[in-house]
Amino acid sequence: MSGSSTSETPREKNKERNRDCYSRRMEVPGSSKKMIATQEEMVAAKVPLGYRDQCAHLLIPLNKCRQAELFLPWKCEDERHVYEKCEYELVMERMLAMQKIREEEAKAKQNKLQGNGVPLIPKTANA
Repeated sequence: MSGSSTSETPREKNKERNRDCYSRRMEVPGSSKKMIATQEEMVAAKVPLGYRDQCAHLLIPLNKCRQAELFLPWKCEDERHVYEKCEYELVMERMLAMQKIREEEAKAKQNKLQGNGVPLIPKTANA
């Protein structure tokens, strides 16, 4: 399929465009971590949609190890630790971002209240 074919349907064009997007590495806005695993790799490894984040590249070998070791809890400890640390760092990053947003909102609210507040010392009629 080439992009210059006139008989190509819109559905085929979208499919080709999506294939190009999936093959590229993705970047998540607002995050210091970049996506390492591609959509194709995550689909091939059957990673659930909820787990397709910046740590998915660590989940893929962890799940392979788990299947090879029959899900024994004392196996694959190193892989699990690395994956859980990555997830923890993502959560902490989101928490810090939310804290900054709340502080900015509180500061904006405080500035708004100070600007429209009632003066403590009333002005006299002659002043």
